[in-house]
Amino acid sequence: MSDPTHPCATLSMYDWPETANAIDVLWSHIQNQLIQRDIEAPLALERNIHPVALWSKPDLIIGQTCGWPYANYLKEQVMPFARFHYDLPECPAGHYNSVYIGHDDDDFDHLASPQAFQFVEKIAMNGDDSQSGFHVFSEIAGAPAEEAIAKEKRIVTGAHRNSISAVANGDANLAAIDAVAFELAKHYEPEAVSRIVVLGTSKPKAGLPLITAQENQHLAPLLLEAVKHAVEETPEDVLQTLLIKGVVSAKPSDYDGFKLQP
Repeated sequence: MSDPTHPCATLSMYDWPETANAIDVLWSHIQNQLIQRDIEAPLALERNIHPVALWSKPDLIIGQTCGWPYANYLKEQVMPFARFHYDLPECPAGHYNSVYIGHDDDDFDHLASPQAFQFVEKIAMNGDDSQSGFHVFSEIAGAPAEEAIAKEKRIVTGAHRNSISAVANGDANLAAIDAVAFELAKHYEPEAVSRIVVLGTSKPKAGLPLITAQENQHLAPLLLEAVKHAVEETPEDVLQTLLIKGVVSAKPSDYDGFKLQP
């Protein structure tokens, strides 16, 4: 049985107001599967504490984080054990990519060469700790995004959804959007999506890991089993809302390519 007195859980990465009910249904199935395996789990997901604070809590039973924070500052505190398989046709199971977007067709020039970033006026990003929204630009620049994109060019929006709006409104020329978030935006932000252009996509990388505190690493096989069974028993319409097709395993080495080089 899990040791934490007050375990907490979060699935915040794609927790939009429009998907919150579906996420709660999925969690109810996960929680039930955990209880069946004598693993203590909260009845409800934690939404009142910022996810960054939750990721490092020693009583975290299940969370979902971005690969970049995991590889660069969470690796000693948490253990990845699973990845959701999202409905992304261009990506293998358990992988995702980014969608590069611009305000108009002229913004295609910004992806033409590594040097093109110097001509971009503003780039919207959900945060500078985001693989899909910021560090992915290193694929184009041929150098770390921190070096390639000057700070004065960055607009930190706090969310992929906000980055889409920033580009749509002309406040930014360019953004990289997590492909899952972009699919959700097609459903829930169609007006904003209609006012941007898709410039291209990045290479697939290992998807956002489901994690547990290092104190629970001995439970990783049971956690993976519980999440797999929970997804199998979750109603299909709920899974479609969340774009989830299944679950694959995850291990620390899956995220070696996310680490900044010293």
